[in-house]
Amino acid sequence: MKNKVWFITGASQGFGLIFVKKLLEKGHCVVATSRSPEKIIEQVGENDNLLAIKIDLSNQKQLDDAMKQCVDKFGSIDILLNNAGYGQLWTFEESSDEEIRKCFEVNFFGTLNATRAALPYMRNQKSGHIFTTASIWGYLGDPYTSTYAAVKFATDGWTEALSHELKDMNISVSCIKPGGFRTNFLESSSMVTGEDKISDYKEARDAYFNQLAKFNKKQDGDPEKYCDFIIDVTYRDQKPPLHIFTGRDSYKKAEDKMNAIKKDMEELKQDATNLHVQ
Repeated sequence: MKNKVWFITGASQGFGLIFVKKLLEKGHCVVATSRSPEKIIEQVGENDNLLAIKIDLSNQKQLDDAMKQCVDKFGSIDILLNNAGYGQLWTFEESSDEEIRKCFEVNFFGTLNATRAALPYMRNQKSGHIFTTASIWGYLGDPYTSTYAAVKFATDGWTEALSHELKDMNISVSCIKPGGFRTNFLESSSMVTGEDKISDYKEARDAYFNQLAKFNKKQDGDPEKYCDFIIDVTYRDQKPPLHIFTGRDSYKKAEDKMNAIKKDMEELKQDATNLHVQ
């Protein structure tokens, strides 16, 4: 298996940092980007196969420059892993327009910007794979995920449409929809909540977030196994699938939604499919 060149966003903590370590151990070349690239070097150390770059995902020029550095140093960009982002859990009505737009700016538009930087090189190579990291909340909405689910649903839909646009160029795309894994996702470094504003929500919301705090570091998923799995998927003869659900809870939630959708469709099918022009 030829060693590949990976470009990873959000690589200073969580899944991103684990990916960097594992890929370097396997001999791959890695461009690891973050707002704090020094943290990557502190954790990983100097390595000829590592290029750590400071990136603001809202800055297209920085991403374009970083991608050029990637190709200049390593000769190609084989896999883009859009991993950067943060969680935002709160009620919709208590979330400000500014908070919602910021969540989209980092989690969604940052993914678009990084992909836009990679595509000219992948088109020139006539090869490449793009992983976008959504969430099981990009397939279904739970209470208090209104903003985050909106962002991840957008990511999922965009990824699916993009996959069709790129297939004739031998560039493939996957959307990863993780369930709960024992990273720092539920900690203040990765998760944003809001301030109490509307009393009608307070009792149910407080109960939810009290339970969520107890759930931290007790999630079902092992982040080391997650990263091994995604890397292993790239070793297979066939291209990685478009939709990748990861974790037992992700599969259970997805299957429950599929069944619910089927039930809703069947309930109205006779009338809803009789709306055509005669």
